[in-house]
Amino acid sequence: MYQLFLVNIKGPCVILFLLGLLSISAAAQKSDNLQRIDSLREILRTAPKAQRFEIQFSLLREYLTIDGDKAFYYGNEALATAIQTGDSLNIVKASFGKGIILKNDGNLRGAIKIFEEILPIAKRNNFRNQVKYILNNLALVHTSGASYDKALSYNFESLKIRETEGDPAEISVALNNIGLVYFELGDYENALKYYQKSYEVKIANKIEHDLERSLTNLGLVYNELGKYDKAEEKLKEAVAGCTSGECMPDIVLEINQALGVSLLNQNEYSQAEEYFNVSMKLSQKKDLPEYTSSNFYWLAELRYNQKHREDQALDFLDKSQEICKEMGYRNMSLRNYLLYSKVYSDLGDYKKVSYFQGLYIKLNGEIFNGDLIKNISRIETDYHEQENINTIAKKDEILELNQEVIAQQGTLNWLLTCIIALTSVLGIVIYRNYKKIKATNLALASAKRIIEVQNRLLDKQVQDKTKELVDTNESLVKVNDELDNFIYKTSHDIRGPLASLKGMVNLAIMDVKDDKALGYLSKLDLTAEKLNMVLTRLLIVNRINHAELKPEVIHFEPIIQEILTLEMKKGVPEKIRIEYDVAPNIELSSDREMIRLILENLIDNALKFYNESQRIESFVKIELRTEDGKVTAHVMDNGVGISSMNREKIFQMFVRASERSETGGIGLYLAKLATEKLGGDINLVSTDGKYTEFIVRFPKNLQNIIDKRKEERNKLEQERMRVGSLRATNVSPDYKLD
Repeated sequence: MYQLFLVNIKGPCVILFLLGLLSISAAAQKSDNLQRIDSLREILRTAPKAQRFEIQFSLLREYLTIDGDKAFYYGNEALATAIQTGDSLNIVKASFGKGIILKNDGNLRGAIKIFEEILPIAKRNNFRNQVKYILNNLALVHTSGASYDKALSYNFESLKIRETEGDPAEISVALNNIGLVYFELGDYENALKYYQKSYEVKIANKIEHDLERSLTNLGLVYNELGKYDKAEEKLKEAVAGCTSGECMPDIVLEINQALGVSLLNQNEYSQAEEYFNVSMKLSQKKDLPEYTSSNFYWLAELRYNQKHREDQALDFLDKSQEICKEMGYRNMSLRNYLLYSKVYSDLGDYKKVSYFQGLYIKLNGEIFNGDLIKNISRIETDYHEQENINTIAKKDEILELNQEVIAQQGTLNWLLTCIIALTSVLGIVIYRNYKKIKATNLALASAKRIIEVQNRLLDKQVQDKTKELVDTNESLVKVNDELDNFIYKTSHDIRGPLASLKGMVNLAIMDVKDDKALGYLSKLDLTAEKLNMVLTRLLIVNRINHAELKPEVIHFEPIIQEILTLEMKKGVPEKIRIEYDVAPNIELSSDREMIRLILENLIDNALKFYNESQRIESFVKIELRTEDGKVTAHVMDNGVGISSMNREKIFQMFVRASERSETGGIGLYLAKLATEKLGGDINLVSTDGKYTEFIVRFPKNLQNIIDKRKEERNKLEQERMRVGSLRATNVSPDYKLD
């Protein structure tokens, strides 16, 4: 165990002192281990056959942290003894120890082979503890090797066992490992969900063991989500825990690496480098190649961001990639290839840019292929089947609640009708009285009084019109808010029954054997999934309407690569050639989430409606450039095209230009809605080659748009307050003669 002292988030003043303390602690631990080892070896010389296994296994554990080769030797000795005595439990324990040694050395294939050999033995003999730990380590090894579907499968199997046993500490470990898989997949929302569940289980049950690791993992995922304040908050808690207690060296190096990443993303390069160096020294000292490789990567990222230090960035990348090749760390290789492309792009070596982009696309396709997505979906569905069954059991309660909501809505509609009717009657009465007063005063007034009355009437009409405009605007805002709320609430309300429907369909598919019935059920499941997609898109409409825009410098290339990676996961036909070209020196300050939403829907639309004819070479071309003082995005394809009759309505909600649309005609509506949110405009044009091209124009500085809208809202609010004041103080003019 290692002590962590006095780490300052904004400036590590005592980093070298910390390393010294870790070294002293490690040296003291090694000395204690050697004393125990000498004692055990002495006992082993004269120990009877029945006791030899326990002594050999104890030697394996003592050597595990100080000498992997000797630990492996005693693992072989313990396994031979277990085989001689025919003890299945000891065979599993000795083999498990060997697998752990291979895992620590980075021999992923060897570790997997051993763990998969002993897992059936442990299951067959009902060694529950051993089954849990084997599943846990199989999941970790497959995670390191980027076999995420297998890793997730083993993790969920482990979680089921731990939930059955009801041990909160064990459940927390399994939840944390599931979060790790989603983190490596780049699904940071799910990673955060499971990391948070793991942390909450520990807090609820007052589990202090490994609490710093949970906090560190939360810090890491908040870094990836760009929430650096929250990341720093969690990492401070982890530091405080290590300062007051004891931490393993891998936790200490993870904390330092996470702090470095947080500071790097906030452009505090010198402090970030100090933390990365601390993490690097620890990973090299403890011979942890996976952490060493990631530290080299982050140092390369640091040099790249510092500009004009590309040679150093490439040197660190080479060191990271060398470890990745040796150990088989495919996910880290993906990051390396992407950063290689960026560095060589800055250096102007486009041949190497193309080479590393090719490696990235190939490896990305191998890892995130269609089978992976299907397997992950199946694994998640299997785990959540029990939740679906519970949902089905509660369907009567949900239906009853829906009926109650409908009844309340009917009552509300009736009351609203009555209010409208009363308002109309009151308006008629007021109008008639006004006409009578006007006629009487006009008949009695003198010429001078007529002029005064007319002036007063004119002033009153202006005020009335102003009030009317303000009231109309408030009514429109209210109606729009009610519509947003209706869309949001309806989408959520429908998703409950929809989930129940999918659950029932899945159960039916498992039970029904008739092929024709299975066909109908599959179509029903597909239809439900399409409906779920439409509901998701409707929720995005609500999210766009209520989004708080956050201007930042936009880098288009990473956004396009993220979108293309997502499309490859969904499955892109091989015949489609995808090209993108981002002009250099594009300067755009806008909201990244909205930009990504717009490009994602346009690119997805182009890929979805490609021309299936074998005689046509389908392509999708994406271009970003600066035109007429604005940044323009062009998405062109030679797909099935859009007929002239649909062009004017193509951006309206629920308008579909083709029967192949699976989202109910919402995608282009979302693109237009998000574009208008950013103060831009979107158009559909036909090129000379009769291709389909969407053009989006973004204002260069979103902050100007936000300030202008804020100014307009302030003016409207001032006018509303002025009208409200007039309502409170207005006195009807006196039309009678003195």
